[in-house]
Amino acid sequence: MDLRIGSRIIELRKKKGMTQEQLAVALGVSAPAVSKWETDSSYPDITLLCPLARALGTDVDALLDFEEDLPGEDLGRYMAEVMGLVRAGQPQEAERQLNRLLHAYPSSIPLKFSATAVLAMFEQNVPDHTQEDTDRWGHLKKELVQAIYDDGNPDYHMAAMSMLVSLALAENDLEKAEELLKKTLTRTADFTMHWMQFYVKKGEQDKALETVQKKLYALIGEVRTCLLCMMGESLPLDMDRKLEICGVFQKVEELFGVGGGMGAGALAEVYLKAGRKEICLEYLEQLVDRLVEGLAMPNPLLFAPVFGPDNLRQNPTVSREMLLAILQGLEEDACFAKMRGEERFQGLVRRLKDYQESDFDRT
Repeated sequence: MDLRIGSRIIELRKKKGMTQEQLAVALGVSAPAVSKWETDSSYPDITLLCPLARALGTDVDALLDFEEDLPGEDLGRYMAEVMGLVRAGQPQEAERQLNRLLHAYPSSIPLKFSATAVLAMFEQNVPDHTQEDTDRWGHLKKELVQAIYDDGNPDYHMAAMSMLVSLALAENDLEKAEELLKKTLTRTADFTMHWMQFYVKKGEQDKALETVQKKLYALIGEVRTCLLCMMGESLPLDMDRKLEICGVFQKVEELFGVGGGMGAGALAEVYLKAGRKEICLEYLEQLVDRLVEGLAMPNPLLFAPVFGPDNLRQNPTVSREMLLAILQGLEEDACFAKMRGEERFQGLVRRLKDYQESDFDRT
């Protein structure tokens, strides 16, 4: 805050079209008093700041030229200066400068966020620090993180939540960690690592493993969806590139086993459009295997026991409705018209029909 406000009073007074005398009358002071303010020879009494701001059509912050945030370039420069002092062996001066900035800009969330990162580096870069230093830096960092979180700024809120959870876990405050983690359930940010650490701290290693496996399963499902979109017709990729993506998709299927092997149908469609009928038939046969014999299980190395045979909630076979839809597509879709005369294609259709007509259990 710059207390030399004379130029601001002149600027705002002229903007309002007021003379020194008119401003003086509005405030109940003399014209020479206003003149002294404008030349920075003296300052308005603190009790006059609000009336002066109102008379000039502004607020006290603007009158005093108060800046809520540091400009980005200044923030980066100041943080670099603080760290420079630390590396130069002047941690006390670095800490004083950091605190001066925090007091000068008490509402600046970017400054608070940058300060937490700088404080985390103090301990690493000050070899002879004491436990008192560690406690003081940690206390300030926790205060700053809490202030960032409480402010609710969407650009920093989730990062602050993550730091608060980490601090609570480090302090073995599991109640606080759980309270915060429950607030993340409706968020898009990923707190899997925090949940895992929370359950490990509670001695619930099975729950920690379940958390990681469920997240991995969901992520691989998203990867499959993205690859399927890239293999489809909506995106402007040439056929050669789509066929390469098919190879990536197949490796993901083989490695993780997510999707039960049903991706073979999508691969068959791409190879058919590329004129590769033999490969298309191979994938269609794989698809029929999965429909008749049951879905492939997820890779047990990665997903057991959570997604093992004993714990899968869904039936490992496809629904009757899906089976009928696939069979109808093979028999009626125009894309398969040129293949219906081939014995291999007719054989897999017959196999599906026989299975569909049999008295199989889908409960």
